[in-house]
Amino acid sequence: MHLAPEVNFSVKRSRWHARLIVGASLLGLLVFAAFARDQMLLDVRTGVMALAMLIASTTALIGWKHSVQGNLRWDGQHWYWSGFSGNPVCCLRMVMDFQSALLVTVRAEAQASIFLWLEAPPSDAIWKALRRAIVSSQSASNPNSNGKDKKIGPGGQGDLA
Repeated sequence: MHLAPEVNFSVKRSRWHARLIVGASLLGLLVFAAFARDQMLLDVRTGVMALAMLIASTTALIGWKHSVQGNLRWDGQHWYWSGFSGNPVCCLRMVMDFQSALLVTVRAEAQASIFLWLEAPPSDAIWKALRRAIVSSQSASNPNSNGKDKKIGPGGQGDLA
């Protein structure tokens, strides 16, 4: 089996992730508005719910604003993340696959795992190469598969070490 060629992927703040946060916040605002409208009196519960919505949305947006950025690199055999000191070999695991966006965890020995939102850039070739590298690394890390790779559907979960 041939491994995927080298790939360098620049990880930036994901617009897809930001849209997800804003969409969930707007949905929460609609639920809050429906809740508040059905209340005879606006009481402490209404205030607590409004405060909880504001805190949750603000925390999510601040988390997105401070999300890690760097360079994810596949050298044909191993993953490397520029955010780890010493540039150690990493283990990459896909958490969610939305075709144009991926949520992955990257872990290196003696380092905490981090979550990365990977989003398809305008250049489709880079994105396809990254996805091939992820699938290739999954196949290479599972030598007992006998060519029978597990099928993982959209939004599914699987190890891509």
